Amino acid sequence: MQRVFVIQCKSTGQFLTENLYYTKSLKRAGRLYDPQEAMDTADNNISDNDWEVHSFWEVEKE
Repeated sequence: MQRVFVIQCKSTGQFLTENLYYTKSLKRAGRLYDPQEAMDTADNNISDNDWEVHSFWEVEKE
């Protein structure tokens, strides 16, 4: 198991992808592995603090 972090835009509900696009799918959301990196990425790419960082445990791919 590995802890991952995803970034969600609060006003649209969409997640930020690995390529910094938006998606409605949690499955397609970009995964980050460091909470500070997730917060910095969110702050640099979504304006007006309109973001939330969520974390959960995910089974590691082999």
